[in-house]
Amino acid sequence: MNSVIDYFEKIALVSLEKQDGLIRRLGEHIMELDLDTGIARFSTDGAFPFQVLGTESNNTLTWLWAWADEQPEVSGELLESARELKAWGTREGVTEFTIPSLDLIRADGTMLSLIASEICAASGFYRDHYEGGTLFILLFGADGDSHPEFDRSGLIRAMRDIVSRYDFDHRKTLLSYFRMKSLPFSDSGDTVNAELAGGERLVALFDAAGQVITMNGESFS
Repeated sequence: MNSVIDYFEKIALVSLEKQDGLIRRLGEHIMELDLDTGIARFSTDGAFPFQVLGTESNNTLTWLWAWADEQPEVSGELLESARELKAWGTREGVTEFTIPSLDLIRADGTMLSLIASEICAASGFYRDHYEGGTLFILLFGADGDSHPEFDRSGLIRAMRDIVSRYDFDHRKTLLSYFRMKSLPFSDSGDTVNAELAGGERLVALFDAAGQVITMNGESFS
């Protein structure tokens, strides 16, 4: 059986890289969801198909998968990705994708959506806040011909974000990013050294537990 953290460590940074490109492309905008057509329309950058993943509740502090939430206005076609993820979770033994709801302290909507975005080959995910909670959807076809790559500052910023929010092995996560992006790197002792896609050098120092201490001299403590 695999844990949700195992998959988070494997794909979090690659998914965040894609997410960063989506956010920059959308810019400041107004979004409208058309539940009849399954299209999310943005005031700044077109219209894209979407799938409903689930919701976070501010009251119960829980995540609820869309496949477990009976909402007559949400058609079965908009739940295909959520059901695909449930089947994937069953095959891979990732319980968090197979049970109807879970506490946010175990896995929140952002963590689940980062994994879902990669598993479903989406352009990224989107948060739609409402009174009492947040709806999470996947967007498709919003990446166009672009293939975003983190520069050094962007990668450090992404690491800071997830380090501040989740408990995971930082070293495994960074190494997985380098492998998935086919970037040259060395991993020796307490240091990981890599060349990013744009040619910048990244040097990360870790403690014995795999927790990052510094990245290019910037402290994470």
